[in-house]
Amino acid sequence: MLLLLASCTSGRWVVKDEDAVDRSDYEILEQKKFLEVSDTLSPENPVLTLDVKSHTTYQFQQKMLVQRNIQDYRLRPGFVALGLAGAAASFYAANSSRFNSGSAQSLTLNTVGVLLAASGFANLKPVGDPRPVGEERYLENTGTVIETDTVNIQEDEPTPISASVTYKGRIVFEEDLKEILGGHLQIPLAQGFNDLQLTNRDPGSFEVEVTFADSTYHYSYPVSSILEPYAQVTTELTELRSEPSIHPENVLADLTRGSQIRVDTTVDEQWYRVWYGISENYIRRDDAQLIWRSTNFAGNEEVVAVPRVPFGNIDVESNIPVLRETKPNAQALIITNENYDEPLSRRENTHRDGQLMEEYLQKSLGYESSNVHHLTDVQQPDQIYRQIDIISDAVNDSTELFVYIGGYGEIDNGQELYLKSVTPAAGTSARDVPLRAVFSRIASLPDGQTWIVSDIDFSRTLPENFTESEQETLLRSHTSILTEDPGTVWVTGSQLEEPSRLYRSSKGEDKKHHIFPYFFARALQQNRTSVSRIYDLLRQNISYTSRRLHERPQQPMILGDRSVSFTE
Repeated sequence: MLLLLASCTSGRWVVKDEDAVDRSDYEILEQKKFLEVSDTLSPENPVLTLDVKSHTTYQFQQKMLVQRNIQDYRLRPGFVALGLAGAAASFYAANSSRFNSGSAQSLTLNTVGVLLAASGFANLKPVGDPRPVGEERYLENTGTVIETDTVNIQEDEPTPISASVTYKGRIVFEEDLKEILGGHLQIPLAQGFNDLQLTNRDPGSFEVEVTFADSTYHYSYPVSSILEPYAQVTTELTELRSEPSIHPENVLADLTRGSQIRVDTTVDEQWYRVWYGISENYIRRDDAQLIWRSTNFAGNEEVVAVPRVPFGNIDVESNIPVLRETKPNAQALIITNENYDEPLSRRENTHRDGQLMEEYLQKSLGYESSNVHHLTDVQQPDQIYRQIDIISDAVNDSTELFVYIGGYGEIDNGQELYLKSVTPAAGTSARDVPLRAVFSRIASLPDGQTWIVSDIDFSRTLPENFTESEQETLLRSHTSILTEDPGTVWVTGSQLEEPSRLYRSSKGEDKKHHIFPYFFARALQQNRTSVSRIYDLLRQNISYTSRRLHERPQQPMILGDRSVSFTE
């Protein structure tokens, strides 16, 4: 029974493909090498990479392909039984005494019996499909086939090559090479374009020309594909804000001059939206110039942020003494112009100077908050005139009036002094404020004593060859209408030719105020209430501090009644 269930296997070669292509047997008919851009440019990776490739025409041999298969077989029980039966009959006839046919006939019958028995086992039945064993071979050639393929050249290519990069006719980069290593040509673009210091809002495109294998390749890319716009701060400081609006509560930090911060987009004519860390913030466009540079450019100055110091954290902003009780009849007008546009720069910390004056008036000198009138970023003289008219309704002969003015000034034709107005929004006009008219209106108010504290910077508009005596004459002609009356004093922090400087040094010292209002507050903090004692402190400290911090002089000046005092 086991014999009948036995099986076996056998292998044989069969034709798989009569016209198979033998890719190991080929001949190169033609080869043409060329360059192809392999990667996109970006500010993070401003390198133009060209790969050496080849159009190659091959002639391959076609051959007969055969593979070896394995087939399983099993015995056929019927044929085995029939063969054995026939063999048995043949053996019986050959060897039985009943059939004595001689030795030759007996040998023949025995041989037939063996063959009959063997034929039963030789007639096998195939089981399942033939199984390939993965062994293949090519036989004789049957023809040829021609194919063209594009392949990368990975090895060194000893071929002369030249590359040049130009921007608006100016050569940015050029190089001649004797070979291409590893089949790749890399043209670095970042350093050359960073050195150009491009500042146009739309810098346009640049051209790349490469000569290789008797061919010249031309490529054109926008500058924005390798560089990004950055805002480079051009003022001493600019505020980094959380919203595109001027408000004390949305200031995050101050960026110093030279800081470069990536611009996300231009919001409008006033603001850039910038990236600081992972957050979107805003800076004023007038405080920075656009400069194009690569993302990974390691410049000497990146972002230098000065943390925002809340009001009250500077020495003169705290520990404010109470010098007298509430003075209900005292009136104050504070005018601060800070947010100037081109050609003027923003006058930093001017509003904070005004806030400092306001704090001392209310906390130290007893001014009621409703009687302290604060105008910021004045655009028209009428704004000041209307406020003086409002004050005039509340003053009398016993009123103490305090006026503080901070901003840029202008000297018109050497004869008139103006407070520069702040440029308003588009569609409206601005007019500078004539100080002679302002002083005249103040002088007409009935009051007991008047303080005019002025921190106006006229130095930018001083006429050439304007002598000191001419400057003093001009000042006296404007203030005489005030100072002729007893009980009125006018104090300024600098001469006409001297800028009003910030209390800030390049070594990091920063009081967040201009020198003059800082020391005016310091005098009150030291319980100096008379104008003579206040002026003594101003004379002793302003010039020294200006020379120490800026190596430039700044001299305060006083005109009028020197007997005026807050407490006497």
